[in-house]
Amino acid sequence: MVKRVLFKDLDINVMNINKVYEEVRKKEITGFLRVVYWSKDDYLLFNKGAPYKVVTFGADGSRSLSKAENFAIESKEGTASLVETTIDDLVGIIEYRHNIQQDGSLVFFPYGLLIQEPVSISFLDINKEFLLAQRSHLDGYVALYTEETLFGIVIFQGGFPVAVFGGDGSFGDRAVTYINANLIPAKSFMSMYTLEPELLSFAYSMHSDNVRKTERNFRTYEEAEKFVAEEKRNAVIVIEGEGIHRYDMFFRGQHIDRLVKEKGLFVNDEVERGRLATKVENLPDRSIWVYDISLIEKPQPIEVVIEGVEEEVVTSDSEVPLDKVMEVKSAFIKEIGPLGKLIWEKTLNEFGFKESSMTINHIKIVVDKLKREIPEDEAAREFLRRVESILPDII
Repeated sequence: MVKRVLFKDLDINVMNINKVYEEVRKKEITGFLRVVYWSKDDYLLFNKGAPYKVVTFGADGSRSLSKAENFAIESKEGTASLVETTIDDLVGIIEYRHNIQQDGSLVFFPYGLLIQEPVSISFLDINKEFLLAQRSHLDGYVALYTEETLFGIVIFQGGFPVAVFGGDGSFGDRAVTYINANLIPAKSFMSMYTLEPELLSFAYSMHSDNVRKTERNFRTYEEAEKFVAEEKRNAVIVIEGEGIHRYDMFFRGQHIDRLVKEKGLFVNDEVERGRLATKVENLPDRSIWVYDISLIEKPQPIEVVIEGVEEEVVTSDSEVPLDKVMEVKSAFIKEIGPLGKLIWEKTLNEFGFKESSMTINHIKIVVDKLKREIPEDEAAREFLRRVESILPDII
């Protein structure tokens, strides 16, 4: 959740970037410096005063990641804003989860009333935290992540866990397995959020089997809204453009809630949310989609035990044969096209991986990132199916 704006829309030609770095380091600020140019927005992310990642959004809504040491103020017109926030917001910017059919309820992270600020999992027994959630009758979710990667969320109703979504797109038991295979307590965080009752039913229901994109084009929001209302659908209307994503939730045809994201950040200010909601609706090249949601009427409590792994286990992970790595690479290029080779190389460089020495965990991380680079949902699913046939124990 955005906590404090330290300065806003400062002309970059008068900003002293070295003074900004000094202040951030001295006060151990967690947050981001956003630099807005005509053609792009750069986000330099800080965790406890240390810069660690740059996220760039193009004017067309495209997104790329780079190392913090490559960040520089460009000699052109632009403005800068420095915002202090919590690490979960920064993960939201990096992860950029926005596709309901592909990401399911992960698109809600980190929305909600934050009742447990991010805390290192090494300081607590997470399963005892779940018992506290039960005693407080939590209606919301617990999120698990590092400073760059969302491992998953556990959704609670009335204090009991009712759904688990893994960061790799898995659900239920497979999601718990994914979280436990990747979560290293010493490097991971947990935070807890409450959700409005009308939103909670969407949160625990939105896994891939329960989400279906309507095969129909809509020219305006009013046209989509009429379609949902007349059919009395449980649905989400998504409007997207220029890095803005607007989600309008409907229960039996009645509008119940609206969320707005900009560049991966939920907009909480009512005036700004209204401005962006109107802006994206009126963009000439925006997209409008309707997703039918099969709501679960009476979710049943499930058993969730989070254990994680010791760091030594991960670093000694089994190596994947090079021929299998190359098959995964070829599967990705086949689904996304010629640019796939460049995206593959960029992703490996980002994580510091090499094709000749990739481990099982490396492949999991890379596949999780690459699937979100494929714009077509069916092509992304086909990529995952091919990976599963190449490495059955990975997916």
